[in-house]
Amino acid sequence: MTDRETELRFIGADDYPAFVKAAGRAFGWRVTGDAMDAFVRPMRHGRALAAFDGDEVVGTFMAYSLCMNIPEGRTAPVAVVSDVSALPTHRRRGLLTRMMKRQLREAYDNGDLMAILGASESVIYGRFGYGIATHNERWSIDRRHTALEHAPPSAGRVRFVEKDEAMRVFPDVAARTCADRPGFVPLLPEHWEQWQVVSDLEQFREGWGEYNYAVYEENGRIDGYVVYRIRDRTVGVVDLMAASKAAHAALWAFCFGIDLRTTIESNNRPVDDALPWMLADPRQLNRSRVDSMWLRVLDARKALEARAYAREGRIVFELRDAFCAWNAGRYELDGGPDGARCKPTTAAPDITLSAAELGAAYLGGVSFSVLAGASRVEGASPEALRLADGMFGAGRMPWWPHEL
Repeated sequence: MTDRETELRFIGADDYPAFVKAAGRAFGWRVTGDAMDAFVRPMRHGRALAAFDGDEVVGTFMAYSLCMNIPEGRTAPVAVVSDVSALPTHRRRGLLTRMMKRQLREAYDNGDLMAILGASESVIYGRFGYGIATHNERWSIDRRHTALEHAPPSAGRVRFVEKDEAMRVFPDVAARTCADRPGFVPLLPEHWEQWQVVSDLEQFREGWGEYNYAVYEENGRIDGYVVYRIRDRTVGVVDLMAASKAAHAALWAFCFGIDLRTTIESNNRPVDDALPWMLADPRQLNRSRVDSMWLRVLDARKALEARAYAREGRIVFELRDAFCAWNAGRYELDGGPDGARCKPTTAAPDITLSAAELGAAYLGGVSFSVLAGASRVEGASPEALRLADGMFGAGRMPWWPHEL
């Protein structure tokens, strides 16, 4: 059944509250009062697409044009997608497909090279050309096994701060921490406010206490911070950023030393975090990996040309893209550490893949050889795959710590 009742249109400020209420109905939460204001304020910086059945908002799709770190110290404009929803009354009518097609085209016309999102359900977005570009690690450790054997010395101190100071200093610390981290997207001040106000509502706490904020300060400069909560005898680390090795070690030692608690948990760590290698008994750190950023390439030629590459090489890609037809084609990439050129070509392809696979490999989070082993990429030869692996490899694994 196709959707013939709803009208899609980009909305302005008057319709923002109705948009938020509709998204809340779809996701099972409710936002009112000051929280509604905090949720609405960032929307003026984005592009809100709503589906209307008469005067009622029955579908939502939000996108913000921001700048993302890409490998080798470069950045690229991306559409950060959030609040994708359809009311239960309007499911299975093709509404999501219509909104996705409309918003992706709009983002492409706006000059965004890629779109990124965090998926509430992992089976939805692959068919729209999104691929898993980053992962987070979830950690849990018994406090008795948190001794740090290889921690660097620290001359600074950890102190608590209030919310206002936290919101002032955290964005700078996060940006410095992730300056060379592919996948990092600096947020707008309004996004920090929304995160603090909305996500700390009682309905989202699931039994956890309110946020606590602490910073690491050395020689008058704040080089790290941690946001954590308490539930029963567990410390839940919500966000930890450290722009120096000393800050990183000191903040984890602080979390491990909180009295009257037996377990420390964190759901949002990069896969190459150094902490496991600092522990005296790393086996005691329970680790699991979960997908984080799903990346959709909107302009393959410009996206491939935007980043630099770990080694020199030339590769011809055959890109299959049925959902965004303008993107499909054959591209010759000639790149290296100093930059890249990419152009359409008729030459025989070295690697054939879909938009989802290009999105997965773009930041260096997975190799083309692994994707080929999963029958998701076709390589003309093992040498072509190894060349692509070497070119697309990144010095640090990609991480998207602050989803919208």
